[in-house]
Amino acid sequence: MSKPIAVNSDLLIDIALDLFEAQAVENLDQPDLEYYIEQCDKQGAVELVSAFNDWDQLTDVSHDQLDREYVEVRIGLLEDDEFDLVYARILLRADQKTAEEFSLIKWKR
Repeated sequence: MSKPIAVNSDLLIDIALDLFEAQAVENLDQPDLEYYIEQCDKQGAVELVSAFNDWDQLTDVSHDQLDREYVEVRIGLLEDDEFDLVYARILLRADQKTAEEFSLIKWKR
């Protein structure tokens, strides 16, 4: 059994936020973007979770590898301490160091 990769959560969240900010204008509808900006200070949230589902674009990565070697960062708005709206789900390698490395993003549609 292989050893899990050490995760630097703060760095991965920073990378995800940088990617989100750089690409949100091109990938979110204007009303969604405006609502996110308006509500971000009060309800904005970021969550780092295991990357275990819904990333079928990675055909050469097994489910076990996905769970062990990648993380998903969700960016959105909270309502009653739960995600109400998820604007982006960003897949990163668990040992990633920069935004220029691997990433996949699923945007709110």
